[in-house]
Formats: sequence, C-alpha cells, structure tokens
Amino acid sequence: MRRLEAIVAIVSLAVLLAGCGSKYTKSDYVARADGICTNAVRQIRSLNSPGATGGQELRALSQYLAKVLPIVQSEASQIRALKRPSGDQPLLDRYLSAQAEVVAEYRRLAASAKRGDEQGVASAEAKLQASPVASLAVQYGLHACGTPGGTGV
Repeated sequence: MRRLEAIVAIVSLAVLLAGCGSKYTKSDYVARADGICTNAVRQIRSLNSPGATGGQELRALSQYLAKVLPIVQSEASQIRALKRPSGDQPLLDRYLSAQAEVVAEYRRLAASAKRGDEQGVASAEAKLQASPVASLAVQYGLHACGTPGGTGV
C-alpha cells in the first residue's frame, strides 16, 4: 500500500512541476509577436520601393503592393493565431482589431493603385497614417510591432 501511495505522490509531483513552467505569459506572447513583426518588416524592407514618377507612379505602387500585401496579411494572421495570455485582454483586442483594419486598408490601397484611382490611394494612405495600431502595440508592450515605418504604418 505504501508503494502505491509513493507512486501516486511522485506522479502528482511530476504533474505539478510540469504545469509550473508551462504557463503562457504576456512576455511569451510579446516575444513571439515581435519576432513575427521583425520578420515582416525585414521582408518588406528587402523589397525595392516604387520609384516611378508621373503616370507610372500608380502602376509601380500597384506592383510593389502586390508583394507587400501578402506579407502584411501573413503577419496579421500569424499574430492572431498566437495563444493569448491572460490579462490585458481589452488592450490586446483593440490592437488586433486595429491590425485587422490595417490589413483591410492595405487591400483597399492595393486595389485603388491597381485601378489607377488616385483619390482611393490618397484616402487609404491617410487612413493608414491615422491608424492607432502602432501606438496600441507599444501600449501592450510590443516593440517591433510598434516600430514606425513597419507594416502597421
């Protein structure tokens, strides 16, 4: 009987110890999200930005955005797929919502550039510039995701 009690105690202790180190923290989330953002920024910075002027400007922008949009979409979906830590949920929800709006605005920007719609491009650019996504990222503790000039604008 003592042997069975000892085995139960050992198994219980092992389960308890295994659980102690497995809590997913905000630091874990921040590290993973910042890694995703760093990778996305690196990919975008490796692209040649559009340099055409005049009538070719929107065409060059469209070609550039055709490469940028998949990176922005991937970044957002990877961050959304991360396991969420407990705590700070309202702020994290606002960040993720703002990030989703940035992705939608990039889509509108790309579509406007492809159509040659200068007003649509200007409107999308203005909305991207006004987006709170970078400041929300910083408020949450994300560093790379709040970098000016990153994918969140």
